[in-house]
Parts: sequence; structure tokens; C-alpha cells
Amino acid sequence: MFFYIILAVFISALFLLGYFYPNREKSLGLVVLIVIVLLGGLRYKVGGDYDSYVNWYLHKTRDNDFEFGFVAIMQFFRSFKLSTQFLFLFFSFFTYFFVYLGIKKYSRHPNIAFLFYILIPTLFLSSLNLVRQSFSVAVSFYALYYLIHKKYYIFFILMIVGISIHYTCIIPFMVFLLVAKIADKIKAEHIFILLFVSVVMSIFDFIRIFAILFENTRYSFYFSNQRIPVNLLKIIALNSVSLLVLFYFNKIKRVYPYQKYVSALYFLSVVLINILSPLDDLSRIYTYFRIFEIIVVTDLIFLETKRTRIFLFSFFYIFYFSTFLIALNKDYNIQNDKKSKFIPYKNIFES
Repeated sequence: MFFYIILAVFISALFLLGYFYPNREKSLGLVVLIVIVLLGGLRYKVGGDYDSYVNWYLHKTRDNDFEFGFVAIMQFFRSFKLSTQFLFLFFSFFTYFFVYLGIKKYSRHPNIAFLFYILIPTLFLSSLNLVRQSFSVAVSFYALYYLIHKKYYIFFILMIVGISIHYTCIIPFMVFLLVAKIADKIKAEHIFILLFVSVVMSIFDFIRIFAILFENTRYSFYFSNQRIPVNLLKIIALNSVSLLVLFYFNKIKRVYPYQKYVSALYFLSVVLINILSPLDDLSRIYTYFRIFEIIVVTDLIFLETKRTRIFLFSFFYIFYFSTFLIALNKDYNIQNDKKSKFIPYKNIFES
């Protein structure tokens, strides 16, 4: 547990240094990118799905079930008789690389946004577990930039890559196209109504309709009788923060033209987590849209000046760091489970 805390503090210190010395900001950002790529790629038995990926790679147990892009990557590494570590290194590099590229495209303060990416457990920590989906989240995050700038061929190619690794990427593919078309018509009142309705839908367990839609598919196990809901405090915290961001919605759209797309997708993540809250496993689909929170919040902070900016940064930093600690503590408390977890962190040199 302390390893990750030291990591978060170390990265925070580097980015704080970059803020006070702007001429070093880019180099410090690259240092952090290299660090997390190596952490993700060289890990050993870290993450709940680690052993499953090793089994899939070595024994080809689910080659017929998985998306063609993921199978093609495994086949490529197998053809050279490379170890599973190359598979993890590949996904680690490209996941964080696409996140880094996307942040550089969207934000004038990339290191702050990158820091928030690392601190939000749903993003960085989850990428050590949800390898394929995290890759597709990163690719779609980067791809939206090209849709906004009407470079459709690049957008479609990137999204197809994402879908070929994890089918769920088809959801942001369709949503991005819809938001690009209606972004100018979205108002703060619409978002508030959606947030309210999504809470009501959660109370009445609207999620049951998906049990019918996904019956007899490989996703049907999500709707078993052993349903685990999203933590209520998490729901309250996310909705509270979204209301704070909503207060800045009109202003942030005026200052940053692309925010009409990015902000809409961020609010959609909160709507989704509300609706899907009765099923924690299924709710992870909201990650495709929550990743835009790091851009929205960073831009929001820099809308203000001096003391207010410091206050906002401190608020969000404490909020994200607290959720980071809570996620680590939760992981620590289930160490008696035989599955590989985050704690303690191990790498191939310790195996």
C-alpha cells in the first residue's frame, strides 16, 4: 500500500515542480509517463485479471471468444515465442501513451490533467486490472480530438482499433458521434435534468432491463443474483462534484471551445454511474466517459485566478488523493483472496 502512496506523492512533487518551472514541464511529464509505463508493463501478479491474461496467452483458451485485435496481438507475440511480459508491456505502453497524447491535445496544463489521471482509481489503478478495456478507453479518449476537428478517417481508424481490442468501445463510438452532432444544443438545464432522472432510475432499479437485453450472452453473469452495487458514498461524491462542475458549465464552454463536447461526455459518465450503480461490474462502462473529467477539472481550475485557483486545485487534489487511498485500502482488505491484487506491488525482477 505504501508503495502506491509514495508513488502518488513522488509524481505529485514532480508535477508541482513543473508548475513552478514551466520550462521543465514537458520533460517531467515524459519522466512520469516512462515511470508508469514501466510500472504497468513490468508488474508480476498484480491486478485481479493478471493470471487470466497469462492463461489466455499461454494456453489459447479463449482465442475464439475474444475480439480479433486482441487475438492478433497475442498471436504476434506467440509467433516470436515471447513471454507474457511483452503482452503486458505492450498494453501498458500504448494505454498510457494514448492517454498522454490525448491530454497534450486537449489541455494547456497537461501535467495537472495527467496527475489527476493517475490519482483517479477508476483510471490508472483499474488499468492494472482491466487491461483491454483500459486500452480502448485511452484510444477512444485520444480519438475524440480528431472527431472534433472533423478528421473523420483518423477518428474511425482509432475507434476500430479500440473496438477490435474490447467490444464495449462501440458504445463511445456511437455516443461520440451523437454528442458531436448535438453539442451546441446541450444546456446546463438539460444536464441537471438528466442527472436527476438518472438518480430516480437507479432508485427504481432500471438496470433490470439490461438483464433481458443481454440474456444468454457472455455478459449475462453481470445480472446474477449476486449483484454488488456501487458504493453509495462514491455515488454521492461523484454527483456532488458534477454539480460543482455544472456551476462552471457555461463559462468553461465560452473559454474552451472543445469543452462543449468534453464536458457533455463527462456529465454522461455521472449519469451512467447513477443508472448502472446497482451493478458495480457493469458500471465500469462509464470509464469511457469519466476519463474526460481530468480535462474538464483541469480547465475549470485555470478559469479562476490566484487564491480561488489554489483553492480549487487543493479541493480536487485532496478529493482524488482520498479516493486513491480508499481504493488501496479496499484492495488491502481483500488480500486473503487468492486472486492477484494491487498490494503488494511486485515486478518481474522480484518474481
